[in-house]
Amino acid sequence: MKMDTLELRPAVQVPVWKSWQVTLALVLGLVTAAALAALAVGDWRRSTDQVIVPGPLGGLYSVQLVNGQVYYGVLLEARPAYLRLGEVYYIQSYQQPNGQPGNRVVSRRKNDWHGPDTQTIPADKILTLDAVGPQSQLARLIQQDQAGAGAAAAGNPLAGQR
Repeated sequence: MKMDTLELRPAVQVPVWKSWQVTLALVLGLVTAAALAALAVGDWRRSTDQVIVPGPLGGLYSVQLVNGQVYYGVLLEARPAYLRLGEVYYIQSYQQPNGQPGNRVVSRRKNDWHGPDTQTIPADKILTLDAVGPQSQLARLIQQDQAGAGAAAAGNPLAGQR
C-alpha cells in the first residue's frame, strides 16, 4: 500500500454577502418601514375625519338606531365616534281609551328618571340620520312642548332648578 501525501487545501469559504446585497436589504427595509408609516398616518388622519356628516349643528334631527329605537333632538356635536343630541325626544306608543293605538312625543329630560340634558349616541349604533323639517308635524309637536315648558317655567320661579 502506497502512502500518498496528503495535500492541504484551503477550506471552502462560504460566500459572504456582498456589499450591494447588504445595501439592497437596507433600502428595502427602509422603503417597507416608510410605507407602513405612511399607512399609519393615513389611518390616523381618517380617524379624525367625521364619519357622519349630518348637516349644520343646531338643527333638529331624527336618529334611528340599529336596534330600532328612534330619537329626535338638536344636533350639538358630530364626531367620528359619536353624535351628541340635546333636547331629546322619542315616540312612545300607547293604547287610546277607544282601544286604538296611539303615539305621543315624549321628552327625555322631563320623563326619564335621570333627566338628561344631552344624549350621546355611538356612531356604530346609528342606522340612519335625517334632518327633521321645521314645518313637519314632529317639529310642531316639539315646539308646542317647549312652549308649554317655557310657560310653566314662567309661572313657577323654581322651575328649571335642580
